[in-house]
Amino acid sequence: MEHLVTLGFVFLNLFMIVGSVDLFYYHLWKYKLHTRPESRYEHKLHMAFAFLMVPIGYFLYYQNLGGIGLWVALFLVIAALGIEMLDVFSENSSRASLGGLTTGEYSLHVTTTILKVASFAFMFASKPLYAWSLSASAPLPAYGAMGEMIAIKVMVGSLLVGVLHAALLNKRFADVARCETIGRLVGCRTSCCTQ
Repeated sequence: MEHLVTLGFVFLNLFMIVGSVDLFYYHLWKYKLHTRPESRYEHKLHMAFAFLMVPIGYFLYYQNLGGIGLWVALFLVIAALGIEMLDVFSENSSRASLGGLTTGEYSLHVTTTILKVASFAFMFASKPLYAWSLSASAPLPAYGAMGEMIAIKVMVGSLLVGVLHAALLNKRFADVARCETIGRLVGCRTSCCTQ
């Protein structure tokens, strides 16, 4: 079972790395989805997923839980994957004015989905059968310091990404970011520069 846990953490790390490229390069820098009215729903879904990864990080990766804690982890993962499906369905209208998803971004989305689902699956598969009993109360063996460190990194990183998404939805914050960008592009010859 230990090898399944190791694979779960390896795939989790790979998911976070590839997902960061997708988030920071495509979503925030290249397409600035948070500034596009037709992409706000997709942006909100990304925010919800990021916030959900915080308790998933705790219940599935930080603690080796059985019983109710394990079922909570399963419920949270199902909710996160449901948000992923809503995201997939929203992307057609969200990216229509951009000509749809590029091949590069599409391949990143497929890769992150594979890595994330593989990580979840390995972690759940590592659980002994008795851990799935609601009455299971005995703690399962800890994942160790390395597992805890990775889980904390995921929880903190996901929380920061969620807060960033929430901040970018704030009109005042978005206006300041837009004006700074316009000011840099036109040498501060706009009404934004006088605000």
